[in-house]
Amino acid sequence: MCTLILGLGILGPGSSLLGANRDESPTRPSADPGVLVDAPRVVGGRDLVSGGTWLAIREARFVTALMNRRPMPGDTRDPATLRSRGLLCLGVAAGGGPGTGSGSMPSADSHLDFALELVKRGSYAPCTLVGVGTDGEAWTLRAGAGAPAVQPIARGWHVITHQDVDDPGEPRTKWILDDIGAKLPKSVDEAFDLMAGYLRSHGEGGRPPVCLHREVFSTVSSSLIALGVSAGPRYVHAPGPPCVTEYRDFTALLRRDGD
Repeated sequence: MCTLILGLGILGPGSSLLGANRDESPTRPSADPGVLVDAPRVVGGRDLVSGGTWLAIREARFVTALMNRRPMPGDTRDPATLRSRGLLCLGVAAGGGPGTGSGSMPSADSHLDFALELVKRGSYAPCTLVGVGTDGEAWTLRAGAGAPAVQPIARGWHVITHQDVDDPGEPRTKWILDDIGAKLPKSVDEAFDLMAGYLRSHGEGGRPPVCLHREVFSTVSSSLIALGVSAGPRYVHAPGPPCVTEYRDFTALLRRDGD
């Protein structure tokens, strides 16, 4: 993905809102959201080239999201030898330990420990992995050449593109963050409408575009997620540019039969 809007605690303690556009080559095949792992239950879209994902939701209580980064100067690693970043995103969502009790989940910090272990085991192309839990914890992990870097994410609105979280030097990040920072939606529907407005933007009024239409790395899909809210989790996905593609409801994927 290339644009992620994240709202922590906006709809109450432990609530998480995510709005994300995936920018990718239009020729790279992918599948709409489905069950990626049965136990623990992990859902999201699947990259049909590597088998990984750019966004994974575990048991409706933890999310990993993958943001590609540009290589740093001096990164001389052979791309052919690097593991798929999408497999890192999927692996961290599915891993992290079994939890500590009936129906329990690993903490967001436990997922982070597992992510660091995976990065130590294999070399990945430059990326930022975002982890968000309904325990109120969230973090980013920057991986690539050199030592990984971890940054906790505080309560409030945040924006991440191909740079660091809330990077004021990245035009999309700065515009969205400056505009959304003081807004307080009262419901999931209001929050989804708010985030979708940014994700559909084409640069009106001289602002940087977020929904990208170009031959290389255009916006190929968009997702909106709400977890840890009183009305229950929500997951909608547009399998195309959100400016012209309707969001479809995939919330049922988050529940096992009988839940």
